Amino acid sequence: MIDDGTGLLTIGELARATGLTVRTIRYWSDEGALAPVARSAGGYRLYDAASVARLELIRTLRELGLGLADVHRVLAGETTVAQVAAAHVVALDAQIRSLKVTRAVLSTVAKRGSSAEEMTLMNRLARLSAAERRRIVEDFMAEIFEGIDTADPDIRRRLRFTAAKLPDDPTPEQVDAWVELAELI
Repeated sequence: MIDDGTGLLTIGELARATGLTVRTIRYWSDEGALAPVARSAGGYRLYDAASVARLELIRTLRELGLGLADVHRVLAGETTVAQVAAAHVVALDAQIRSLKVTRAVLSTVAKRGSSAEEMTLMNRLARLSAAERRRIVEDFMAEIFEGIDTADPDIRRRLRFTAAKLPDDPTPEQVDAWVELAELI
């Protein structure tokens, strides 16, 4: 605390109190997330007890992966922490699904000893949407039954509705099976 009786902290004291670096605090201050409450006669930034609490919130939000734009929106009261957290959960779920697909493809490539071309095919197949995969199978089935008037409609219907489905987060075995199916198709 500076010795002028105001109870204000210099940026160095704020850093020691929070365990953050002066550089980090200065950056967040320069970005407008943590404005100093005053300046000393020498132009140094000064902060109060509320700044410590605000800094702890900023640090927590940043550690949870929020960008400074989201931090600004929370601090400005434009959105709540709960709303931002819900949006980030959705984004994290999408990243997790993508990582699971990547893991499944790489596991299959390692197991099969795949070439670069086969790995590319696996990755494309695994990242297709469910609708795109269904269309591929339906197009294949339509081609198979084209021109066959005597085929039992019940058999056609059962084959169409028993088509293999690759989930959004496939296992390596499911990716492997889809690659085999794609090779057949």
